Parts: sequence; C-alpha cells; structure tokens
Amino acid sequence: MDITPETWNYIGRYVGASLALGLGGLGAAIGMGMAGAEANRAMMKQPSKHSDLLRTMLLGQAVGGSPSIFALVVGLLILFLPVNESTSGMVFASTLIGAGLAVGLGCFGSGVGCGFPAAQACSGVARNPKKSTALTSTMMIGQALAQSPSIFATIVALILLFLPTPSVGIASAGIAIAAGLSMGASALGPGLGSGITAGGAVKGQSDWPQSRSITVRTMMIGQAICDTPAIFGMLVSFIMLFTLQDLEVSIIGFSKVMAAAIAVGIGGIGPGIGCGIVSETSCEASAKKPEHDALMLRTMLIGQAVSQSTAIYALIIALVILFVV
Repeated sequence: MDITPETWNYIGRYVGASLALGLGGLGAAIGMGMAGAEANRAMMKQPSKHSDLLRTMLLGQAVGGSPSIFALVVGLLILFLPVNESTSGMVFASTLIGAGLAVGLGCFGSGVGCGFPAAQACSGVARNPKKSTALTSTMMIGQALAQSPSIFATIVALILLFLPTPSVGIASAGIAIAAGLSMGASALGPGLGSGITAGGAVKGQSDWPQSRSITVRTMMIGQAICDTPAIFGMLVSFIMLFTLQDLEVSIIGFSKVMAAAIAVGIGGIGPGIGCGIVSETSCEASAKKPEHDALMLRTMLIGQAVSQSTAIYALIIALVILFVV
C-alpha cells in the first residue's frame, strides 16, 4: 500500500506530539508526585508547619513542572506547524517525530530529576523549620539547573521544526529521527543525575545549615559535570543536522545516523545518572565536614570523570560511525 504525503504528515503529527507530551508529562508528573508524597510524610512529623510545607511543596511542583510546559509547547507546534512543501511526506513526518523524541525524552529526565530536591526540601523543612526559606531557595536553584538538559532538548526540537532537514533522500528521515533520539536520550540521564545531586545538597543543608555556601557550590559544580553527556548528544545532533549533506542516499545512510544516535544517546544515560550519585554524596559530605571540603570536591571530580568515561567512549563510536566507516 502506497502512503500519500498527506498521510505521512498526519502520522508525523500524531506520533511526534504524543511522544513529546507523553514522555515529557510522564517525567514531570513523577517528580511532582515525589514532592507531594514527601510533603505528606513531613506533615505527619510536623503538623504545625503545614503552611510552610505546603508552600515548599507547591513551589517545588511548580518549578518541577516546567519541563512538561516545554513539552506542551513543542507538542502544540508539532500538531499545528504548517507543512513544508519541499519535504512533505516521510521526511516531514520524521522531522516531527524527531522533535517529539528530543523534547519528550529530554523533559522526562529533568521532570523526574526536579522531584529529588523538591522532596528533600519538604523533608528538610520538617527537620529544620527555621531554615525553610534557605532550603526552598536551594531547592529552586537545584531544580533550575536540573532543567538544563530539557532546555538543550527543546532547542534541538525547535531547530528540527523550523530549519530545513538536509535533503539526502531516504537518509533525511534518518537524520531527523536520529538527531532527536541523540539529544533526547542523552539528556535523560543528566536530567536525573542533576536532580539527584540537588537532592543531596538540599538534604545536606537541612542537616548542617551552617555549610550552605559550600553545599550550593558543590551542587552547582556537580550538576554542571552531570550535563556533559547531554552536551555530547547535542553535539552529535548538530553534526547530523548541519554537516551531513553528503550522507549516502540509501538505507545505509539511514542506518549510519541511527546507529550513531543510539550510541551517544543510550550511552549518555548511565554516565549522567552515575555522576549524579557521586555528587549527591559529595554534597552531603561537604555539608557535614566543611573543613574537608577541598578533599571532598577533588574526590567528587575524579569520581565523576571516571563515571563519564563510557559517555566519551560512546561519543567516539558515534563519530567513527559518522565519519570513518
């Protein structure tokens, strides 16, 4: 059965928008649920502080819901974007699906990640209610940084929607989907890891509030390093979108870009989460023992660097697939 260009256009809109909203909304809902659950648990311990806990929970949920808004905006664009007549059909549909993959997967990780600092802030307010304002401030800083991978993913999704995909035959479909997969999957792990880091910082600050400046600094450094795999994925997406005009016009070219996307995208999930686990404990340790902050920071950086090694291997494989073999 031959599929008409108009049918391809509808397929792209339906699948792309569902991926954007389905995955992006899923992550944010889980993160907001984590905040709500911990707020209820905290109220059992400190019912007299219900107003502070409710405020902290709602702020955490509001900020943590931002990735789902990114996904909503991109999803609506996918549904109502005018058809590009020059790429109408399979290529246009693939562009929409690629944009949905990018923002859906990218916002899923950041949405869940934002739940960790929100949950720890609610727990911390119950343990140390006098520091509720400072804890809420650290929570919001951590959540904002945890959303960086989702912002990267949104940028790639918008590029896919508004800039023309390279015209290289059937491989154009592969470029569009692969660019979205590369960015979205590689942002998933860093979004989670960055949120785990922020959760450790908020917990450390709630237990040892006098070390707040050291804890926040360690958190920000740790989160920045957690984002490295997402940057690798964005780099590969840009390479696909802007430098592959000479790609083989066949199923071989399609397979090449998809393989590179799987390598760097899936390969970035583990390192992003692993780096978050390292920096989570470093934030708590620095808060507890601020006099040994330099030692904790050095250990964190070494641990994260080694955890990042597999993301670097995945990037190398992706580049070799694109440019050597």
